[in-house]
Amino acid sequence: MKYTKIAAYLLVTCFVFAVIVSAYYYHRYLTLQHNVVEKTAQDALNQLTYSEREYDTLKGQLRSTVKLLANSQSMFDYAILPNTEHRQVLENIWESVATSQKWYKQIRYISRAGKELIDVGYTRNPGHSFVRNALQNKASRDYFKYAQSLEAGEVALWGIDLETHDGELVVPYTPGLRLISPVTVLGKRMGYLVLNVDVSYLFSRMNYSPDSDFNPELLNQQGYYLSSDNKSKLFGHILSERQQYNVANLFPAVWQKMQQQPYGYAREQGGIIAFRRIELVPGNSMYLMAHVDRQQILQRHARDFDDLLQEAIFVLMMVLFFALPIASVGLHYHRRNIESQLARAALSGMSAVMISDAHHSVIMTNDAFTKLTGRTQKQVQGRNALKVLFGEKRLESMLKIVDRVGQERRWEGEVEFDINDQPGPVTAIMRVQAVLSENGKISYYITSLVDISDRKALEFQLRELSEKDELTKLWNRRKFENELKRHALMVERYPERNRVCLALIDIDHFKRINDHKGHDEGDRVIRAVAEVMTDTLRQTDFIARIGGEEFAVIMPHTTLEEAESALNRLRIAVELDARINTTISAGFTDLTHDNTRCYKWADVALYDAKASGRNQVAYCLSSEEVA
Repeated sequence: MKYTKIAAYLLVTCFVFAVIVSAYYYHRYLTLQHNVVEKTAQDALNQLTYSEREYDTLKGQLRSTVKLLANSQSMFDYAILPNTEHRQVLENIWESVATSQKWYKQIRYISRAGKELIDVGYTRNPGHSFVRNALQNKASRDYFKYAQSLEAGEVALWGIDLETHDGELVVPYTPGLRLISPVTVLGKRMGYLVLNVDVSYLFSRMNYSPDSDFNPELLNQQGYYLSSDNKSKLFGHILSERQQYNVANLFPAVWQKMQQQPYGYAREQGGIIAFRRIELVPGNSMYLMAHVDRQQILQRHARDFDDLLQEAIFVLMMVLFFALPIASVGLHYHRRNIESQLARAALSGMSAVMISDAHHSVIMTNDAFTKLTGRTQKQVQGRNALKVLFGEKRLESMLKIVDRVGQERRWEGEVEFDINDQPGPVTAIMRVQAVLSENGKISYYITSLVDISDRKALEFQLRELSEKDELTKLWNRRKFENELKRHALMVERYPERNRVCLALIDIDHFKRINDHKGHDEGDRVIRAVAEVMTDTLRQTDFIARIGGEEFAVIMPHTTLEEAESALNRLRIAVELDARINTTISAGFTDLTHDNTRCYKWADVALYDAKASGRNQVAYCLSSEEVA
């Protein structure tokens, strides 16, 4: 009877504890489920915010390009005197722009009467530009009628629709977006510059996401798809066979919410749909949308749920064990042995871990630490933990960490350390946690390391790709424009301390090189000129390739006389270089707060250098008035 009561008591106690633990972890499960939904939705919204910034940035770049082309001297020359020479110059410039930027499928100049006068096209496969001779009359097209209503200097966007030819849709279906700006010379409208943007390429760049679950889709104002990985559901507002692909029909609750607020998310059909309203075309709202279905949500956070389940099972086991009145030495030893095995298994399953004593001498490491650092426990045991990682080269970093851990009992941050036989340092997130004894003194430290080297390398590569010119490895136009704006702001704020000069450099007779020797030789000459510029100019000078054969140099802390001397040095170096067999012309000006006007001054100076016979350096002061 005694043993029966004891057994019943133990069973009831175990059942009660099991119910309590189960209820607690069920609540944790519901909370985790809610947090998973919130985090997924927030990640999706962050991706959409990033995409929106990319759209805004690109919209500004497109407008800047149109303004530069519509107000270039070459455009004015042809508009005033449309002869063959001016036409060829303009076609060469447009072909260079189309080839370098890759955004534009077509660049056209249309007369006031609607007749195409120049038509330059570009294809990404195989990636070359060409001049179309079959010119058409666009006077009846809606976008041309819209162009006639534009003010002088205005840049407008028209679209997005499907391309047509002779009134019929082009097959395969090709989306189109047009940038339009009037060409005005001395107050007289001469015609219109029209750039057709490669929408498919544009969307593929702008909607890029490192996480495939958050690939954004673009909707028009009526809820039809304009951009999506699933090409079969695009342009339902134009193609009758795709009319069913409309968010208002597919996700009515989400669509209703999209009409009420500029951004947010909603749950429908078991998934999460995040959205953000944007305005790519003025007066015409569009929506960025990311749809994560239930299966994707579960896959993204399967590890969190598995960890919670394992923790619940572990805690339940521990509660049941402690609920049992075990007093014998054998059972006590058995329990401690199980705990020791679980601790070793947990340590082996964690990220790289190093345990050290109160004096930072290494006591223990796990297999992940050996794999990350290349050092076994035997090699590091007894040595200073931080010296093991940082060595003598990063003594200052090590002392800062020791000081912070001593004050706050913990430290977390990003660190770099070297590994034998590896060329570069490893980047990791390191966390040092002090473990205190009952009297409040430090017993030992637990240091964990998570390797993020691959992520850092990817970030660096992406940044390099977005800011470097592929052919010359110089900075590209996008980086140049940002740097020019930054220097202009510094000049505006500290006009007396910041003397900056802006130079534009162009390879003389470059078209002749391409025509007579081929584009491969042209590319070689461009690379050679870029190398001479890098070797000749100062390390503080910012050098960029901004067009086909055109370069730009920002020269900080430089007077006009110093800039002229440096540019003449460069001009002579190019002329004397046996690899190049051509010359350069340069135009420069002093930079003011108005970087757009300064660019124009430098362009005017470059034009003067060309007009003076080439192989010249000319300048145009910011105080001068130019047309």
